[in-house]
Amino acid sequence: MNKTGFLILIITWLILFSNCKKEEDSWNYCDNCTLEEWAGDYNGTGNYFSDSDSNSDLDVPVVVLIETGSGNLLKTKVTVEDRFMVSFTSLKNDSSYFYEVPGTNKSLSLSLSRKNSEYKLSGTAKSFHYQSDTLFIDHSVSFEVFR
Repeated sequence: MNKTGFLILIITWLILFSNCKKEEDSWNYCDNCTLEEWAGDYNGTGNYFSDSDSNSDLDVPVVVLIETGSGNLLKTKVTVEDRFMVSFTSLKNDSSYFYEVPGTNKSLSLSLSRKNSEYKLSGTAKSFHYQSDTLFIDHSVSFEVFR
């Protein structure tokens, strides 16, 4: 084998194996998670919107606190720093990764993901009202928070 052929072989080998990187762990939806796994203090950021003053802010600090109560009760408080806070109390009767609390003047949608021992909540919290059959979003935040 001549030097050119050997050099081409080495370059080909380097190109092929330079793309072989260890696969990083990814976030997976937390199916079969217990209520205790949902519970905790989560911190992160979100995108805030208010219909009342047409205010929209990106990457605002968001804190979500989830506590367990008796039985399958979850108490959830979403706080957007210097903007609004909304609380929800509802039953979670399954072990799915998704949790939704509909309401007449507020709503909450959450999904829980896990990566090793880390947890991520992705969701939306809203407070709203109707006026003459028109929906007005008083406050809304879509967020990703971690614990």
